[in-house]
Amino acid sequence: MGPLLLSIPSTVFDNPHITILKNLGEAVKEQLRLLQQLQDIDTQTKEIQLTIEQVPAQLAPAKNDLEKLASMLIIERQQLADTEAWRAEQEDIVNREEEALKNAKAKLQEAKNARDFGAASREIDNKKRSIHDREQEILKVYEALEVGRTKLTGHEEDVEKLRAHVEGEEAKFADTLKELKEKVASAAAGRPAVEGAIDKTLLKRYNTVMHRRGTAVVEVRDGVCQGCHMSLAPQLAIQVARGESIQSCRQCNRLLFVPEAPTAEGEESQAS
Repeated sequence: MGPLLLSIPSTVFDNPHITILKNLGEAVKEQLRLLQQLQDIDTQTKEIQLTIEQVPAQLAPAKNDLEKLASMLIIERQQLADTEAWRAEQEDIVNREEEALKNAKAKLQEAKNARDFGAASREIDNKKRSIHDREQEILKVYEALEVGRTKLTGHEEDVEKLRAHVEGEEAKFADTLKELKEKVASAAAGRPAVEGAIDKTLLKRYNTVMHRRGTAVVEVRDGVCQGCHMSLAPQLAIQVARGESIQSCRQCNRLLFVPEAPTAEGEESQAS
């Protein structure tokens, strides 16, 4: 790709706040300055957009944990409900067994012979054994229910704490997103004015390379493109250094510039 000959936009000359460029070298410098300014805007906007995309992901682990714990609570509650239903069913059986025990005792008192007496006695023994065994199981279930309720209460508190944390973080992230979107809008607001001052052909080349490479305007240092880190052909390096036209790297197509050497006044200010 050869050098780009500039046709300076009319807006440059119409704007009373911009000094009319006197020669091509100055025009090239101005266009490169505008391109770098545009790249700064686009880079800042891209970085902010990336941060905006990453914000929801930062909250995802906590939200996933909350969802898992909430699901576990549902299972725990159901298990306790099932155990409670089983306990109630066993107590109902015990009540029926106790009623049957009363009937067996009544039969024992009404027995008229040894056979009826023996049958009633065996029934009484069986009912007592059955009632005793069930009551022991019910007692164990009562203890298990008490432990289960205590654990459930603790887990419910954990879930509520995590939910409050997630809601608080969501509120913070909402404020952060609002601030970031305002920054994007502020950065993008200055883009049209800069675009309008750049040669249209040059702007098209910039946009194409920026889309493909992420950066479109890069420095040449010691004859090396700082975009792809490939050495430039000697003639190309000379052309870039002259600054009479805007050149592109033959490897990555990025637009090239050589930084101006600091002035004596600038060096003195840095030293101080």
